[in-house]
Amino acid sequence: MTEIPRLWTFSASPFAGKARVAFTEKNVEVELHEIHPGNRPPRLRELTPIGRVPVLETPSGVAIFESSVICQWLEDTHPEPPLWPADPDLRGWARGWTKWIDDHLVANYFLGMRKLAFGRAPDDPEDITEQLHAKLIKRLATIEPVLAVHDGPWLCGEEFTFADISGMPVAARLPVWTPHLTDQLEPYPNVRAWFAALQDRPSIAALDHKGDPVHGAEGPLLVS
Repeated sequence: MTEIPRLWTFSASPFAGKARVAFTEKNVEVELHEIHPGNRPPRLRELTPIGRVPVLETPSGVAIFESSVICQWLEDTHPEPPLWPADPDLRGWARGWTKWIDDHLVANYFLGMRKLAFGRAPDDPEDITEQLHAKLIKRLATIEPVLAVHDGPWLCGEEFTFADISGMPVAARLPVWTPHLTDQLEPYPNVRAWFAALQDRPSIAALDHKGDPVHGAEGPLLVS
């Protein structure tokens, strides 16, 4: 293992994208290994029992999975610039909303896109993608007032945090992949302003970063 951490990733995975953006924000070099969703290498299963990307191999050879845990490792090992608030109360608040964004905004949007791209499950309704995207829009009503709690462009006001990074994949992909949904953002001016600020963040380019392709012989990759 080299001194450079290695990130197993898939370009369309929002959670792998979240990790790539975090490395960019921290200005930490990382080696990207690009997985194809239909050609999963056996090495991935050796690194994580859940078979999902992202997975980080640290320079010491330890494997870390789950995007939020990878981000915390990055914060612990490279504390500058900080991506959590210094205040413990605000930090806890931001962590809670980070998980909520992952579970309710990102998951609904990208699960809908994955089913559109790779096919529905046998028991899915024909309009499963539309249902999932409707859930996303409905959840925006929850975060709309939250974005007004602190004065600033970000969830924590002037402090850009991992909570904002979690929202970046939806802010970037929604207007490109599903432009028909943009009109449904109209009732949520705070969300629209937040998405616009995220779209202007230079690190958003990391969502499109790809690494060296790694091929395998296993079944379809689960992307997280």
